Amino acid sequence: MKTRFWLLYVLPIFLILVFVAIMANGAFLKKPFGTDDRLLESIQTLEKQVEGKKWTEANSQVNYAMKAWDKVVNRIQFSVERETIYDILGTLARIKGGVAAEDDKAIMEEIYYFYVLWDNLGD
Repeated sequence: MKTRFWLLYVLPIFLILVFVAIMANGAFLKKPFGTDDRLLESIQTLEKQVEGKKWTEANSQVNYAMKAWDKVVNRIQFSVERETIYDILGTLARIKGGVAAEDDKAIMEEIYYFYVLWDNLGD
């Protein structure tokens, strides 16, 4: 009788609560949990490097940002829309291309677009 109660009532309610908690915490899950997933800080550093035209440092920073995004996206993939994930990935790819071409104006446009996407991520 106790097993039936647990299987019919407690387990489904617990699973629903866990799923709702995961889906509602996108804003929390986008925050860094370690030293290898500091995406926002990386983009802010990249912005300063582009303004100073330090292309070698900017290239390493954008590579770090791509790796950090891979870590962040694994956490947030169930709590944000897929289109937003694709938009951020596309923005990072265009930033990487801009760094390779050393096109500071295009990079700055994409960086500010990234900031808007990041602020709305998980809201």
